[in-house]
Amino acid sequence: RRSSDLIRRRAVTASFDYRLDPAITLSGALGAGTGGLLIARGQRYDILPGVLIAGSFSRRLVEGRGAAPFVLFSATAGVSIASIQPAASEADPFPRSGGFHAVDLRAGLTVGKTFGGVLSPYGAARLFGGPIFWQREGRTITGGDQYHYQLAAGLVASLPGSVDLFAEGVPLGERAFVIGGGVGF
Repeated sequence: RRSSDLIRRRAVTASFDYRLDPAITLSGALGAGTGGLLIARGQRYDILPGVLIAGSFSRRLVEGRGAAPFVLFSATAGVSIASIQPAASEADPFPRSGGFHAVDLRAGLTVGKTFGGVLSPYGAARLFGGPIFWQREGRTITGGDQYHYQLAAGLVASLPGSVDLFAEGVPLGERAFVIGGGVGF
């Protein structure tokens, strides 16, 4: 990847968690990529809507009682499938699209503290990797991410009625901003 290359994608996901016991949680996520942009070797491409699916395992390593923080380990595997095409132009208003598939394997540690049983600020470090396959002009190009890490900070608010709201910013490594909410059953 060259420094002028760029990829930006947006997605909406729904995830479902199942607690095996108080320390272990299994999760699944299904979502839709809502589009994006790829700039490769100075040419602009549109990433069309697609689908993503992921599964996760997390284990609480430290409970977080007293002055101690909580510590979580997580491992995730996911795949995203979309199509990509050159940006439309006057010369080619209907460009051909090709497949774009990304595989992601990641592991992370999250450290935080819950205050008053309601607010849980945290920091997270994640390592990841996985190939990207792009069908372009009759051939498959294999690539990967420029960064293979994330350093994040976030906040979870636990509200009445088993409702959680969260926000996470990832300013270092693979950058992202995530907001969401959840309801426990």
